[in-house]
Amino acid sequence: MKPGWLDSDRWHEIQESVPVACVDVLPLQFEAKGKGSNTAVGLIFRETPHQGRRWCLVGGRIFRNESLTEAVSDQLRDALGEEIQFELEQEIQPHYVAQYFDIPRAIGGFDPRQHAIGLTYCVQVKGAIHARGEALSFAWFHPRRLPAPEEFGFDQDRVVAACLARLNLL
Repeated sequence: MKPGWLDSDRWHEIQESVPVACVDVLPLQFEAKGKGSNTAVGLIFRETPHQGRRWCLVGGRIFRNESLTEAVSDQLRDALGEEIQFELEQEIQPHYVAQYFDIPRAIGGFDPRQHAIGLTYCVQVKGAIHARGEALSFAWFHPRRLPAPEEFGFDQDRVVAACLARLNLL
């Protein structure tokens, strides 16, 4: 068993008791220097627990004593492969904080498994990407030509839009 993992019964008990801390990552690619019209947004295509296959952010839970920088790095490598390249600050701060509820609400996203807090990071990614783990595939999108909202899992179209607005990429 991977260090930090819990047996399924214990994990289910925790998911039903407290919000789970997670990191979400929006991979970005800038073809030209700086932020401009050649920006691309990366999304993984994965199986969701309630909607089937959808486009999503890279992400997952934060383990006990794992730094945010380590969590972001681990999630990127787990989903996109060991050959990717990116730089993270030691004390990385989120671009957006998302809420996911296990019941549908007018605010936040919906994840039937758990109430979660997603610390969302926008990270420039380079190198060869090989979708793996929960990522069935990976694709780059122009910020104004993203999948339709109903093609996103967990209502993450809202999170992506908020991140792109904060980065002035819309």
